[in-house]
Amino acid sequence: MSQSSQAARQRILLGVPGLDDMFSEGVPRGSIILVAGYPGAGKTTLASQFAYHGASSGEPSLYVSFVEPREDFMANALQFNMDFRPLEGRGLFRYYEALSVSDPDALGEVVEDVLSQADSMGAKRVVIDSVTAVEQLARDPPRAREIMHSALYLGLKRRGATALLISELPVGQEASGLGPEEFIVDGIIVLRYRVVKGKLERYAEIRKMRGTNIGYASLPYAFTGRGVEFAPPLRPEALPSGVKPARRYRLDDLAMPIGTGTLIVYDPSLDPTKFSLWYLAAPALASGLRVKMGSYIHGMASMRDLMEDCGPEVINRADNLLIESYDASSLTIGEAEIMTYSSDVSFRPDVVIVEGVHLLSEFSEKGDYVGLVYRTLLRRSSMNISTFHLYASPRDSVWSVPLSGYYDYVFYLSARGNRAILEPLRVWGEPMPSTRPIEVDLSGGCRPLLNRGFRLEASS
Repeated sequence: MSQSSQAARQRILLGVPGLDDMFSEGVPRGSIILVAGYPGAGKTTLASQFAYHGASSGEPSLYVSFVEPREDFMANALQFNMDFRPLEGRGLFRYYEALSVSDPDALGEVVEDVLSQADSMGAKRVVIDSVTAVEQLARDPPRAREIMHSALYLGLKRRGATALLISELPVGQEASGLGPEEFIVDGIIVLRYRVVKGKLERYAEIRKMRGTNIGYASLPYAFTGRGVEFAPPLRPEALPSGVKPARRYRLDDLAMPIGTGTLIVYDPSLDPTKFSLWYLAAPALASGLRVKMGSYIHGMASMRDLMEDCGPEVINRADNLLIESYDASSLTIGEAEIMTYSSDVSFRPDVVIVEGVHLLSEFSEKGDYVGLVYRTLLRRSSMNISTFHLYASPRDSVWSVPLSGYYDYVFYLSARGNRAILEPLRVWGEPMPSTRPIEVDLSGGCRPLLNRGFRLEASS
């Protein structure tokens, strides 16, 4: 049995957080994957992660570069906590620098040498950075196709090596420029970006991946300390039952199942922070819940100072409270989704309260914002995390708020004198809301509200 036939039965992880989750059990070993993208989109970083993951797992990896000196590559990789030098010393990584190739006749010899190097080290993973440079060096399009197909593609296939071929994609161009090679490769990942209200929104298109189920054709991504990173895929099958929930919460006298999503639209003239902290966060903490409180409006110091009014029932549970503040003008959708997910996983809150989410909506394209909120709500629900989003909008525009028809609960928050009026507009499981408006007196401070606001339902 050939190496390529044996490889086809196995699957490997690429080493890219989130992307590997998307491919479930990984991609078939021996796949040839084209990674095309705009300049600066993260192609080399993603390819470095692929090589580093392989070498770190004991799979010899060969990185062939026609565009970047070895020292620059090593230094850039270190920025993402990838140190290739120890792996190089153990024979698990080799960097093949081909910057000096300028003669089309010498190109064929270089490609043959690359395959020989792969043989000598028993390479299981190979990166060619970039096939665009190979094309340009070949000068003659038929010669370029011959090298790409006969030498690189078939040569790597016969060896059973999994390979990433990097291709430069000019900004705004749809195709990678490889022509027939796009149809020959086993997978195509395209990394793009666009400027949205002063922010560089990055997203990836998974054009194809043979032998692999692809749930989403396009997803946002971001650069993190680990390199290129995606949020993990959704798991609708893990959504909790609202009919027979594992436990219930209460908002005043209203029972709410675990893992629900609540939208509180509030009068734009109001500052919702005391309501968010004293009526939602503090009672939850006092009842023993873990709470993550985030704001696009106020800083962390202001929120902490307001919580000091809540007394020892809350202050003594500070370890169960995580306070975060966000800048909607600089936070991209990909960054917001990965930050949110990472924080949810590490802190494991029971409830998340975020005020001022309309600001993120205003600094994003509507489709991007809707996708982020939908995925976040569904992902949190599958983790049994309840969510409150507070969004400023006039009363007559409630149902124009993005995804207002998707949340389990929808309220409108307004003021009457010293009281906040919380009017239910949608209640999970009820054809029409039967609950009367809830009046919340904030003038007496936090402590009188600890037994009224959002809290764990007492055991009967």
